[in-house]
Amino acid sequence: MKTLLVNCYLKDAESRLIYYRQMIQPFSEIAELKLEELNPEFDFAPYDAVVLTGSQWMLSERDVSEPVRAALRSLLLPVLGICFGHQLLARSFGAEVKRGPEFIDRMERIRFQPWRLFAGLGPEAEMRESHREYVTPESLERLGWEIGAVSPSCPVEAIRHPRLPLYGVQFHPERSEENGARLFCNFYDIVQSVRTGQG
Repeated sequence: MKTLLVNCYLKDAESRLIYYRQMIQPFSEIAELKLEELNPEFDFAPYDAVVLTGSQWMLSERDVSEPVRAALRSLLLPVLGICFGHQLLARSFGAEVKRGPEFIDRMERIRFQPWRLFAGLGPEAEMRESHREYVTPESLERLGWEIGAVSPSCPVEAIRHPRLPLYGVQFHPERSEENGARLFCNFYDIVQSVRTGQG
């Protein structure tokens, strides 16, 4: 199995990518790519999954380029967007990203819907948060995307596409220890099901 890890960070990437690698490596080989290298002609065929990292980028201030968004819209592979990656995935399909009233940087108790992505986590679990912006629930509902988790600080903690295996989480599972590891395990169960035609 091979995962394309898309590095969205504007600075200090290496110290942050370590966490993603530690979570992905038990399940998959990893190839890394910078966000700006994505375009509609990019060949996703060698990969089984895509993980989009967090970033210091503020989408409410500056959008990403249309070629990057078009590349994401073309994806049929399982995708896990994390924090900024989650916002970018939603934004690429037309959702709205807004700046929140405060910067959230703490462990937060997340309340989950019974999705396969959250199997074994129970109805609630603590996850690491580090963000200022969020995807608006109204824009997701308009697009038909599903909302799978909420918290006291954010009305959209997780999303999925209505038909494709595209997932986003506002929190940081790669920095959430056992709970985060459980989520990555669930994601790769989904990836394996898609690979074998059962997902």
